[in-house]
Amino acid sequence: MPGLIAALASLIALPDWVPLAAVVVAALVVSQLVWTRGMWRAASFAVKTLTVATFLASTFWMMAMTQAPRTTVLALRGEPVVATIVKHDITHYPGRSGGYDEHCYRLERTDSTPVFGRICRDSDEFTVGDRITLLVDPSGLIAPETPDEVAYARSWQIMGLVSLVATLALCWISGGLTPLAGGE
Repeated sequence: MPGLIAALASLIALPDWVPLAAVVVAALVVSQLVWTRGMWRAASFAVKTLTVATFLASTFWMMAMTQAPRTTVLALRGEPVVATIVKHDITHYPGRSGGYDEHCYRLERTDSTPVFGRICRDSDEFTVGDRITLLVDPSGLIAPETPDEVAYARSWQIMGLVSLVATLALCWISGGLTPLAGGE
């Protein structure tokens, strides 16, 4: 489920915390409904190892889904558009080591019509008034991205496919071993 939420968040360029919140909620649900404390204690080392491996594989799938859907669609059908940065928003996310800033930019075409969505970066790459080339979804449903970022679409696709297959295979194996976890 977190991977699907991350894919949706990627397509419409929701904030980075949305897929992370999905992982936290999924982990809480699994810990309360599936892997109860008694079941975890009774599980063999093999079952525990598979469970942790499945969680890690699904985390990598979620990470790939934060990038792959949007960059893939834009790589396949994005149209190049010259746009101007019209607004720069900075959101600070606090953390133990001071946190980090997310820089998001609103854009408009040269004819002054707004571009749907925004592009966000971990560093301040652009200034208001800069003209940049974007790949824009012709239907206007997917947030734009620069061609440099879209060039990495293939690596995100590979990471997403490998981690999804690993997650599904580990879930299948783990599902067969789950009765052993309860001591049956």
